[in-house]
Amino acid sequence: MSETVQAPDFQPLYRQVKQLLLQRVVSGDWKPGGILPSEAKLAEEFNVSQGTVRKALEEMAAEHVVVRHQGKGTFVAARGAEQPVHFFSMTDASHKPLAERVNVSVRHVVASASQPEQEALHIGPESEVVRIYRVRAINGAPVLRDEIVLVNDVFPGFVDHLDKNPRANTYVIMEKEYGVLAARAEEWLSAVAAESQAAEALEVEMGAPLLQILRISFGLDGKPIELRTTWVNSTDCHYFNSVS
Repeated sequence: MSETVQAPDFQPLYRQVKQLLLQRVVSGDWKPGGILPSEAKLAEEFNVSQGTVRKALEEMAAEHVVVRHQGKGTFVAARGAEQPVHFFSMTDASHKPLAERVNVSVRHVVASASQPEQEALHIGPESEVVRIYRVRAINGAPVLRDEIVLVNDVFPGFVDHLDKNPRANTYVIMEKEYGVLAARAEEWLSAVAAESQAAEALEVEMGAPLLQILRISFGLDGKPIELRTTWVNSTDCHYFNSVS
């Protein structure tokens, strides 16, 4: 059944087509790695020109939602271990990534969402969240503590996947196991004094200087999917972020 797109004055026609395509990805109609119908078929379905569809797909490709291969078609972006989403990473003093040289310990708790968690994740006071605590150590010395907060109903059993592989990229788990793609994130960086939990986890004195990174990650539909706070003892490592 074809669907006619009618654009209001304030929104270009290709943007409406883009929103319809995004809805298909978010709903799971097109899985990560799956191929989309041809531009001609999509144009016929939405009753628009192929040029309009092409412009919508090109914008989605620029946002890394889809990947276009000449002669093969357009595919929903799939992020495997070789193409993970980190948003940021930690390096040593020589700027070499630390990811392959760290040990990770994980624990978690399921609890009612706090007020800040409700506000960040746009959920109600009756919602439950799973708080995942990860500590990363280099040569036995802890350098980074994560507190990852997810809505329990959206990601049931998430910690079971981390139990199998504590070093797993959480965004890859979201995509492969739950069909949720992290499209973007907002981050706030602060220099803070270590409080009790961070000081204990990172084995530093209370009040020691730490780097704090507060992050909210969003899905393709623009809704928040993760609240994460990271504390870093940056004495022997550095924050690295590549923006494109």
